[in-house]
Amino acid sequence: MINIHRLFKVFIPICLTLICIIILVRFQQPDNKLAKFCVTAKPLTQVKVNNYDINGIALREGTFTKRVTLNSARELKVIIFPKALSFITWSKVRQSSIQYIGQGGDNNWKEWLRPDYFYLLEVPPQATALAFGRLCYRNGDVDVEPIKKIKQISSGKIIINDKIYLSVASSLPKINLYNVIVNTGSNRKDALGTQTEVYFTTILNEDYD
Repeated sequence: MINIHRLFKVFIPICLTLICIIILVRFQQPDNKLAKFCVTAKPLTQVKVNNYDINGIALREGTFTKRVTLNSARELKVIIFPKALSFITWSKVRQSSIQYIGQGGDNNWKEWLRPDYFYLLEVPPQATALAFGRLCYRNGDVDVEPIKKIKQISSGKIIINDKIYLSVASSLPKINLYNVIVNTGSNRKDALGTQTEVYFTTILNEDYD
């Protein structure tokens, strides 16, 4: 009876440890399947629609907008998950204007287990708005913020805007007045520019919300 009791005392912690390891591995593994919507989706400027608004944007249920103020006090409109964009009004952001910066998040345990991936985007000087496509592997939306403050807190670690903690492979990146930071979620396959579309326009009605 004593031997059985001792066996359980050894066996139960081992089982719990194995269960925790399995959960951790499953939690860290991203879903590598495209969202159903993305399987047949075309680039936003190749989707044919008849209902573009004055700014060359076709909205869908789920499209939303936000305003981003750059450090130069210039305000950008950001349109996320539109149905389509007019190729006459919108142009693709060059890949050379996009730089992967690192992975991390808001420094909680979930971000430690499954970090998000962040990119620096240099906004074209004359741009009045940006538009982003769907995150097809995460099946979600990007998040975009201006960069108001950046600080290196240790070797390979930086903090942006006092809330975004990132592990970076290189030294502190150079930031200019036209940079924003883009969170593409927890699947590296949703790389900005190559998988996740990003466009800009230099023409936008000032009253657009």
